[in-house]
Amino acid sequence: MIDRRKFTFGAAAFGLGALAGPLEAKVRRKPARMLDVVVLGAGASGLQAAWMLEQQGLKVKVLEGRNRVGGRIATLMDQPGYPEMGFNSMADGYGRGFDAAERAGVELVEVGARYRLGKPPMLWLNGKPMTREDWAKFPGNPFPDALKTTMPGELVAKLIGQKNRLADWTAWNDPASAKLDISLRDFLKAQGLSDEAIRLGNDVSPYYGTTAADVSALMLEYNDGFVKAQFAAGPRSMAVKGGNIKLAEGMAKLLKGDVLLGKEVIAITSSATSATVYCRDGSQFTARKVVCSLPFSTLRKVKILPGLKGPQAQAVASLPYQPLSMVFLTATAPFWDEDGLAPGMWTDGMAGNLMPQRFGASPDEITGFIAQARGGLANTWDAMGRDAVFAAVTGAIETMRPSTKGKLRAAEFFSWKNEGFNLGDWAYFGPGHISGFVNHMAKPAGRVHFCGEHTATGARGLEGAFESAERVALEVLGA
Repeated sequence: MIDRRKFTFGAAAFGLGALAGPLEAKVRRKPARMLDVVVLGAGASGLQAAWMLEQQGLKVKVLEGRNRVGGRIATLMDQPGYPEMGFNSMADGYGRGFDAAERAGVELVEVGARYRLGKPPMLWLNGKPMTREDWAKFPGNPFPDALKTTMPGELVAKLIGQKNRLADWTAWNDPASAKLDISLRDFLKAQGLSDEAIRLGNDVSPYYGTTAADVSALMLEYNDGFVKAQFAAGPRSMAVKGGNIKLAEGMAKLLKGDVLLGKEVIAITSSATSATVYCRDGSQFTARKVVCSLPFSTLRKVKILPGLKGPQAQAVASLPYQPLSMVFLTATAPFWDEDGLAPGMWTDGMAGNLMPQRFGASPDEITGFIAQARGGLANTWDAMGRDAVFAAVTGAIETMRPSTKGKLRAAEFFSWKNEGFNLGDWAYFGPGHISGFVNHMAKPAGRVHFCGEHTATGARGLEGAFESAERVALEVLGA
């Protein structure tokens, strides 16, 4: 693993037949200007890789399909408290993240304490509220006796943390760990959980996947190890003052080369000496190398010639991405004071998980709420559309808590699955994926190199994105 403080650089929409002809004709008619590297994607990994390569004197251009930089860093800058729809905060162990923030000239503030303020969120089952004590005594609690006081949203993380089978979490992708690459459902069954316990403890609001059957337990054990390492580094959770999107914007400003927005990539071709990127708007860019940070969910729509092969092609075709949707709401009055209940709610219904946002001048000020849907509920919301989701979410909350009636306003709906340049939030691995293709995903294919959090093996989140950027920059420079 590269020590970030010692890191230095030393001394698609149509088929193959339909694509090849037009692209070859374009190459003959209009030779593209040669660059050293074209970077695809202006998210954290793409911007970091571009900056590192420029520091070594390479001529780099960044192409981004969206009309903004940031990728999965997405801040609602027009809403109170600047709510985050993607990346939320970095832990004390995010050394690469801290370095990037310093370079970008943004101020980091501690936000972890704000998540823990106030009364803990209550559990709402079938529209009825329960405290932890109520839940432990509830006749319908399906958890084993030793877990009766565990709230549904805590169950999987608790069991993974207690029963982690990885002696060394950094060895999660070692072939010797392949026998652990089973479904989360099988793992939970082995801990004595019933089908109803698995449904309530995972499938209602899964962190990964849509059900416990479609995510690898080994991935959660790796994530558990990474999170514990972050806690060991320190207790803080840091975010960018005024919105995390400022980090990406600051990183983009540091680049000497162009960052071109609205450049949706449709094809990449490689020859013995160069690679050419083709965009939907007809523009094309040629370079000695291409660095691709696109999520595989959208890369599978890009025609790559020569084509990818083997496990890497399988990964691009099948790596799943998390269904995650959010509604941001504001309150005209503190209804939680009126009914005396906790502002936050973990529900098994249409409202999902209601999380208070404390990002005002004082941590006591609740600037809004995020109603979050994961997995199957996110898919349900996405099929409904914005206005129907607004009505369903506010209606569900008002039914459960009459004190909210007329006091909640749904301001924004954000769906990662419906976001055309990601088609889901973070990548996750299903059973057998880690042993099947994870160690092949980031291998260079001709003149195309790959980065992005989904290709990182030593970190998650923003830190994983930056880890992958370091690796890909070294690959390009050493090729």
